[in-house]
Amino acid sequence: MISLVINVMLPLTLLCAAILLLHRPLQARLGAHNIYTLWVSVPLVLAGTVLGQLAPARLDSPSLEQLQHYRVLAGELLFQGDNPTLKMILAGIWMLGSLTLLAALLYQAILLKRLSNRAEDIELPHASIQCPLSLTRREPSMVIKRHPDIDSPMLAGLLRPVILVPMTFEQLSPSQQTAVLSHELKHLSRHDIAANLFGYLLASLFWFNPVCWLAYRRFRDDQEIACDAEVTQKMDKQQRIAYSQTLLAYSQQAQLGMLHTHYGNKTILKERIMQLKKSHTKRPLAMLGLALTMGLSGALINQSAVAGGKHHDEVKAPSPVMRIEPGYPTEAAKQSIEGYVQLQFDIDKQGKVSNVSVIESSPADVFDAEAVKALSQWRYEASDKGVSQAKVQLDFMMSAPKAELERIRITAG
Repeated sequence: MISLVINVMLPLTLLCAAILLLHRPLQARLGAHNIYTLWVSVPLVLAGTVLGQLAPARLDSPSLEQLQHYRVLAGELLFQGDNPTLKMILAGIWMLGSLTLLAALLYQAILLKRLSNRAEDIELPHASIQCPLSLTRREPSMVIKRHPDIDSPMLAGLLRPVILVPMTFEQLSPSQQTAVLSHELKHLSRHDIAANLFGYLLASLFWFNPVCWLAYRRFRDDQEIACDAEVTQKMDKQQRIAYSQTLLAYSQQAQLGMLHTHYGNKTILKERIMQLKKSHTKRPLAMLGLALTMGLSGALINQSAVAGGKHHDEVKAPSPVMRIEPGYPTEAAKQSIEGYVQLQFDIDKQGKVSNVSVIESSPADVFDAEAVKALSQWRYEASDKGVSQAKVQLDFMMSAPKAELERIRITAG
C-alpha cells in the first residue's frame, strides 16, 4: 500500500501544483464555473495512475518474444533505504497520520449529527425555493433548521442533508433568504458534500504532502465561488449588492468542515465579492475534455515506474495484466551486483501463475528467491486453455540503460 501511495503521489502533486500556480490567470480568463470543473482532473489522474500501476499490459500492449524480458531496478530499494526496520517505521508513521485524520472526520460527523438533531425546524414562507432533490420519498422539500451555535448557513450531512441556519437568519429580507438557500441547494444538486468527503480522504492519504492540503483548501474555496456565480448569474446589480451584503454578514465563519459547506468565510470574502462583478460563459464540455486529458496522463507518467521495461519482438506471448515488483536483494544492491533470472511457469484458465521454476540465473542463487516470489503473484489474461511452460526473464539492474545505447541480442541456432 505504501509503495502505491508513493507512486501515485508524483503525478498527483504535479497536477495540484500546476492548478495552484496557474489558478489566478485561469480564473481571470475562464471564470469560477470552469475552474471548479477543472478539479475533476484530480480523481481522473488518480484513477489513471492506479490503472497504470496495476494493469500496465493493457495500456502498453506490444508484441512480445517467447522469452519475455522485464527490468527490475534497484532504484526504488535504494530510495526507500536498506533497513527493513526503517521501512516499517515510516509505514507506521504514515498509517498513524491517516488514521488520526479519519478519526477527526468521524468525530466531526458525530458532532454535526448531534447539532442537527438539536436544531429546530423553521418555515420560511417568503423564500420561494424550488428544491431540486428530496431527502426521502416522504419529504417533498428540503428541511431547514436553526440553532444558536451556528454562525453561518450551511448544508450538512451526506445521506440525509439539511440546511442549518443561524438564529438571525429570519431577519434577512426575503430576497436575501432566497439567495442564501439557493446557494446551499446548488451544493446539494452538485453533490458537493460527497466531493468534499472524497477530497478530504485523498488528503488524508497524502497528509505528509503540503501541496495536497493547499489544493484541498483551494478546491473548497473554488466550490463556494462557483456556487456564488451560479446563483447570481441572472441577478441584476441591486440583487448582487444585496447578496454581497449577506456574504459580509456571515463572513465570520471560517471553519472548514469536511461534512458541511462553509457559506461564510472571511479568508476569501474579497475574492468572492470581486467575482460577483464578473461574468463568464460556462464551458463544461471543454473543461471536462481538458480534465479527462490530464487524468489520462497519469497512466503515462508512471508507466516508467512499473517493473520491467519490455523488449519488443515479433513473436506473440501471453500478456500479464498485473505484475508485482520483485524486491532487489539488499546485499546485492549494496555491492552493486546485477544479473538475471530465467523462469518457467504455467498459467491456468483464470490467468493465475503456478509451477514456477528457475531455468537459469546469473549470479546463481542471488536473485532467484525474489524472482520466484514476485512471479507467483502475477496475473495474466484469462484464456480457454491456459498456457503451459511459459518463459520470462527478469533482468536485475542497478539503473536503466541509457536510451542512446543500441542493444543487440544474438542467439545461437
